[in-house]
Amino acid sequence: MNRRIVTISVGLAAAGLLAAGCGGSGGGDKPAASATASGKDAKDARTGDKGDKAAAAPIITVAQANAVLDNYQKINNEANTTQDTAKLGTIEAGALFQEDSAAYKQYPKLSAKDRKGYYEPFTYSRRQFFIPSTGSWFMASADTGNTLQVIVFQQQSGGHWKMVVADNYKGTLPALAKGSDGAPVVVAPDATVGATDLSGLGGAVADLRASGGAKAGGRLADSAVRRAAVKDHTTRNDHWGRYKTCLRTDYEAAGDKWDSAYTKYPDVYALKAADGGALVASTSYFVKLEFSTRPDTCTVVPGGATTAYLHGDQTGVRSRYASLDVISVPAAGKPVQLGGDTYLIGASS
Repeated sequence: MNRRIVTISVGLAAAGLLAAGCGGSGGGDKPAASATASGKDAKDARTGDKGDKAAAAPIITVAQANAVLDNYQKINNEANTTQDTAKLGTIEAGALFQEDSAAYKQYPKLSAKDRKGYYEPFTYSRRQFFIPSTGSWFMASADTGNTLQVIVFQQQSGGHWKMVVADNYKGTLPALAKGSDGAPVVVAPDATVGATDLSGLGGAVADLRASGGAKAGGRLADSAVRRAAVKDHTTRNDHWGRYKTCLRTDYEAAGDKWDSAYTKYPDVYALKAADGGALVASTSYFVKLEFSTRPDTCTVVPGGATTAYLHGDQTGVRSRYASLDVISVPAAGKPVQLGGDTYLIGASS
């Protein structure tokens, strides 16, 4: 984690008549920042609300959750100094580890300019914890100093906790509902909230790039995150310049045929909102295809971070991305994306 904020970029270059070229890197970010909550504030942070009369028996206490986050912060900073994947794997799992271990692999391929400040030491501040009394995960939010972040920790076998989601967001998180025990209420990942099937959110997010939101992505409300993803679709071929006649870029949802080795963690973590909706932290995958329509005249040359996986002229490149999202799902109406982090996790010809 704590990668400098970078949006998806080409990562490849056009090559006319087999003339080599190079491109930039793709990426996302998860810097993070932390002060502990205590007393009444700690109770409010755990429940996500104020005025709680009866404290729940949480799956982890606020003090313990703070210690988990402190340990994550310490180990992550140590791992970042040398891109130590094994050490990182002791504190991260799921799609987050998939992204961050890929970032370690790609880091040596970045330019000196792009590497500068990429893994600066970080701390979490203004921590809030949303800890259910059932299940095996808890959610938190933190202020990084220049952005806010939603975090999910999942308990592993043996009781060890690992971070599985960390996503920057803008706007206001929905107020959370409380159960009879005063704790946040877990919503099943395959539940339908209002008119929204939570398990279908990943497909809707992927469709924003695949079709510009003309299909499943039409279920998502307008937001800055949605507009940025749709722009990736509408401008996908702009960078080819004079090679536009023979080189093309398209997006698609990741599929089993080509991508089963990558699409391992289509996870949904959801808590019930006070209005009957849900606060969702979810993960999904999509693919960026860059290919030649006239291989005898044009080829695609991997550049930047993509060279961690491919070298030399290609007739086409299939780049896989993991997507982490923070989504507010109302009891009525369309889900609103508050955050959407994407990162290159692999590529093949």
